[in-house]
Amino acid sequence: MWTRVELKSKAKDFLRMYYWKAFLVAFMIFIVGGNQNMLLNSGGSSGRGGQDAHYQGGQIIVDDPNSFVGRFTELMGTPGILALSIVIVLFVIGFFLLFRFFIGIPIEIGGRKFFLDGINEEPDVKSLGWVFKSGSYMNISITMFLTGIYNFLWFLLLIIPGIIKHYSYMMVPYILVKNPNIEPSKAIRQSIQMTDGHKMNMFILDLSFLGWYILGTLMLGIGVLFVNPYYEATYAQLYVSLKDNETIEY
Repeated sequence: MWTRVELKSKAKDFLRMYYWKAFLVAFMIFIVGGNQNMLLNSGGSSGRGGQDAHYQGGQIIVDDPNSFVGRFTELMGTPGILALSIVIVLFVIGFFLLFRFFIGIPIEIGGRKFFLDGINEEPDVKSLGWVFKSGSYMNISITMFLTGIYNFLWFLLLIIPGIIKHYSYMMVPYILVKNPNIEPSKAIRQSIQMTDGHKMNMFILDLSFLGWYILGTLMLGIGVLFVNPYYEATYAQLYVSLKDNETIEY
């Protein structure tokens, strides 16, 4: 049975040798949307400060009718503004999904390969591009994309089931590193079985990083980037631990 102390100790040993390489790779994983930490994925909200218009009672209310926003709203009208907003939102979502599928996922999996390779040998930052020349590009992207959709649908159902499934699927990226040609359903099923009985401990493992992330946030948010390598290295160690103790045949 793995322990947080053991995993983090091994992660620290790894970072003592390869911290700046790990920082770059973890930063790339973060940029392409591959962060798996529930603490960072919880989102946040901000106030209305500085807005020129707001939606109220079925109409767009403009604070300053003579401003650019005011004149544009008068020209387009409320229905036109709402239609334009929907088109923009759909365009942004579509662009993100395409970017995530064709570029983000491959870089994320390459980053996870870096952290797994570093357990037994000196890792290479070039691992970030490994998926693009692995011959399994589409299978890896499809598997991760489906995993994301399944997790999203669980979150739509209820928050708690979504969190549980989040941890059930967390080993999928590492499984793809070791077996890039595995069928999507088999990779997801293997991750579910590997994490069975470990999800609560994985959640507590995430909580153990809370202090670090709070400190990083206080440093104008930039400090979070310096914690990510620690997090990624720890979860690579967790995969190895779960794999070593695996007794199920797939």
